[in-house]
Amino acid sequence: MVMSARSGKRSPGGRRSAQYLLGACAAVALSACDGDSSSTSYGGSAQKYGLSGTVSGLNGSGLVLSVDGSTQAVASGAKEVVLGASLPAGTAYTVRVATQPSAESCTVANGTGTMPASAVTDVAVSCSPNLESVLYSFAGVQSGGKFTGAALIQGSDGSFYGTTFGGGANGDGTVFKITPAGAEMLLYSFTGAHGDGANPNAALIQGSDGNLYGTTWDGGANNDGAVFKITPAGVETVLHSLSGSPGDGMSPNASLVQGSDGNFYSTTARGGAIGDGTVFKITPTGVETVLYSFGGTPDEANPLAALVQGSDGNLYGTTWDGGANGEGMVFSITPAGVETVLYSFGATKTDGTGPQATLIQDSDGNFLGTTPSGGANGDGTVFKVTPAGVETVLYSFGASQSDGTYAEASLIQGSDGNFYGTTSTGGANGDGTVFRITPAGVETVVYSFAGGPTDGANPNAALIQGSDGNFYGTTVSGGVNGDGVVFKILAQ
Repeated sequence: MVMSARSGKRSPGGRRSAQYLLGACAAVALSACDGDSSSTSYGGSAQKYGLSGTVSGLNGSGLVLSVDGSTQAVASGAKEVVLGASLPAGTAYTVRVATQPSAESCTVANGTGTMPASAVTDVAVSCSPNLESVLYSFAGVQSGGKFTGAALIQGSDGSFYGTTFGGGANGDGTVFKITPAGAEMLLYSFTGAHGDGANPNAALIQGSDGNLYGTTWDGGANNDGAVFKITPAGVETVLHSLSGSPGDGMSPNASLVQGSDGNFYSTTARGGAIGDGTVFKITPTGVETVLYSFGGTPDEANPLAALVQGSDGNLYGTTWDGGANGEGMVFSITPAGVETVLYSFGATKTDGTGPQATLIQDSDGNFLGTTPSGGANGDGTVFKVTPAGVETVLYSFGASQSDGTYAEASLIQGSDGNFYGTTSTGGANGDGTVFRITPAGVETVVYSFAGGPTDGANPNAALIQGSDGNFYGTTVSGGVNGDGVVFKILAQ
C-alpha cells in the first residue's frame, strides 16, 4: 500500500504511484493501462499508452518503420507490430515507412494522430509486391557479363537463358542462365580467339534437340561473326564462322529461328554479294547456305532483325534502311530464297522509319512490329502490315512527356491478347519504358525505368512472358554496377 502525500495514510483503494504505472505501461506490448482520465497524471507525470497495429502482405525482409524518428524493423511474415515505447495521452504521433522491404512496397494507414487516453491499435501496414523488380544486376568484370542487348528465353527446365555483348572472363561476352528467383550462373565466356565467337548481340533459341543456338557479331575464324551451339551445361561449339566474302554474310545481329524443316534461318547486317547483308540457312550440323544477298534497288538494306516463319511457311523480316524511300522495309522470302519487298517505310510524314525489330504474326495473320523513329511525333511507331503489304500505323510514341520513345525491340502478344514491348528512352524518368498496346492501338505505359543502382535503364530487347504469366526482360544499363539488369514485371 502507498501512503497518502497529504495525510500519511494509505491512499483509498490502494492506488499505485505514478512511477509504478509508467514502468508497468512501458513493459507491455499492447498497453493495458487504459484507466480513466482521473489516473492520467500523478506528480506531473502523464500516463502512457501503447501504439500498435496490423501488418498484411509482408513476405520480404528489410521493412523498417519510423515513429517520430525512432525506427523499428519488422520481420518477414509479421502479422502485427508493436511500435516502440508507449506515448503520453495528448502526444501527436506519425508512423511511416522508413525503409521498404525487398521487392515490395508498403504503405501505412491510420498512422497519424494524437494519443487518446487509451491504447491505439488500429495502425495498418499493407504491403504488396512491386510491379517491377530487379532479379539480377550484371557485374561487367571477369565472371560477370554486361550490356544485355538481347531478349531472354525460358528453357524447358524453367530457367531463363541469355547473352551479354561484353564482360565475362575475356571481355568478349557471355551466355548466362538465371532462375526465376534471380540466381545467376555464367555458362560460357566467349574468347574471340582461336575461332571462337565474340560479342553476341542476339537472343538464344532452344533447338528441338534441347541445345541452345545463337550468333555472335564478331569472332569466328575470320573475325566476321559466328553461329554457335551450347549445351545447357555450357559446352560450346562453333558451327560456322562467317567470312564476309561475296558468297557469305558477316556481322550477324539477329537470333536464329528454327524452321519447320529443322534448319535454322537468320540474317547478317553486312556481307553478301554487294555488302548489304544476307539471309542464310544453316543446318544443325553447321552447313551454311546464303539464300539471298540484299543490295541494289529497291532493297539495298542491312537487316538487323531476326526472321519469323509465317503460317504460310515463308520467312518475314525487316531492314533498317533500303526500300523505295531509303527508310527500311518489310520483306518476305521463301525457303528457296525468292525475296519480295512487301512494304517500304517513310511513305508518309507520319510513317515509321528504320525498323530494327523482329516481326510477330498475330492470330489474324497480320505482322506487327516497331520502328525507333518516324511517326507523328518522330519518336517511333507500332505498325501492322498484312501479308499483302498493306501497312497501318497503330501508334506513334512520344504522345506525352511520360510516354516512351525509341522502340528498338519486337513486340510479344500476351496471354490477355494485348501486345507488350519496351522503349529504350522516354518514360517518366527518361530511362525507357515497358508498354502495353491493344490490337486497336490504345497504348498504356506499364512501367517507367528509373536507372541508378536500384533499377535498370534503357531496355532495347523484347520481353518474354514466363510460364508464371509474368514478364521478364533485360536492360543495357542501370543496376548496381551500371552494366544492366534482368527484371521482372508482374502481370496485371
